[in-house]
Amino acid sequence: MKALSEIIVKSENEMKNIGGLISRLLKANDLITFEGDLGVGKTFLCKSIINSITNIKEIPSPTFNLVQTYPLNKVIEIWHCDFYRINNFEEVEEIGVFEDLKKKIILLEWPRFNLEIKNLDPLNITISFIGRNEKQFSELRKVSLFGSVNWFNRIKELSLKLDMTK
Repeated sequence: MKALSEIIVKSENEMKNIGGLISRLLKANDLITFEGDLGVGKTFLCKSIINSITNIKEIPSPTFNLVQTYPLNKVIEIWHCDFYRINNFEEVEEIGVFEDLKKKIILLEWPRFNLEIKNLDPLNITISFIGRNEKQFSELRKVSLFGSVNWFNRIKELSLKLDMTK
């Protein structure tokens, strides 16, 4: 897994735009993981991706029910998952998150079981606080993307103008 890009985010609008860019990459059988501290913006970014790809406005957090699903088309669904309260991988298997992946795009917050999912070729997104911006966003964030050569090529093909030196 290699670093693909780092983006400094200064506002909610910039985070929404990143969600829109990421949504253009997605296709069935994709797994995107989101890591970072509580309140850093994982759910906000997931909601931005889902809204951009489906135009659904009301997107509740899956914190308490673990999974929210959204139709993308007649065949594919987006599964927004939050594993913060999951204690072992058997609980995940009971929910069926990783079954029939050809009909799903999975956005997974708190991926606690990296060994079990690494063979699914995830795009890993880590969001971290990096500083203060008193005008718009309470704190600046750094969004870091990590993934395989497959993800590197997909990002490159989309011609995302993400400055890797920020």
